[in-house]
Amino acid sequence: MLIDTHAHLCDEAFDIDRDEVIGAFEEQGVAKVIEIACDPADFDKAKALADRHERIYLNFGIHPEYASDWADKDISFIREYLKHPKCVALGEIGLDYYWEPYDKDAQIKLLRRQLDMAMELCIPVSLHIRDAYGDAMEVLTDYPNLKGVMHCFSGSAEIAERCVKMGLYVAFGGSLTFKNNKKAPAAAAVVPLDRLLLETDCPYMAPTPHRGKRCLPSMTAITCEKLAEIKGIDPARMELIAAENAKRLFGI
Repeated sequence: MLIDTHAHLCDEAFDIDRDEVIGAFEEQGVAKVIEIACDPADFDKAKALADRHERIYLNFGIHPEYASDWADKDISFIREYLKHPKCVALGEIGLDYYWEPYDKDAQIKLLRRQLDMAMELCIPVSLHIRDAYGDAMEVLTDYPNLKGVMHCFSGSAEIAERCVKMGLYVAFGGSLTFKNNKKAPAAAAVVPLDRLLLETDCPYMAPTPHRGKRCLPSMTAITCEKLAEIKGIDPARMELIAAENAKRLFGI
């Protein structure tokens, strides 16, 4: 029942064995994986992957790192790809103030344009927020009926509670297992069971004990075990709950 709600299987890290990795999903208990295409240059590659593999679903959007390069034609470009029958959300989109230099105004403008489109099309969003929760929460208050998920959540427990009150889901990946990460377990503890999602962000953020290695969708199971420990429930129940949450949000 494992559903990895955020993966980058089109990344060059999988060029040597992509089909083998996907072919092992059934044996590893990976039911579905949502492939995130957040650079328009990669949209066709992601689409082809989902067309070939039954278990792969799609997100299309423009990542904030490309905020200085986008144009109005890119918004129309995204709109066409969102029509794909296996596309379940717009993303990943958001704000990222970690990597410098960054153009704050350009990122916020791009985020708002994509949120407007998501609201118009009634499609969920996958939100990438890094070192920018203040501005992000201010923007999101203007979209009270937005459906979506805070991908790879790195905010405080207080921010997590605010996200839930806004109607958003909160996803945790391998960083939840890092020994030096105190914020993520605290945040996971306050998120209701019916708002939790599992993800990997593969090939990045492999959980302990694989930290520093290439992450795989099957490693969702390790994060699931950690999340179950935090919530005080059986891992099998956590796996089922997270899968049902993903089905509810993304309609898969």
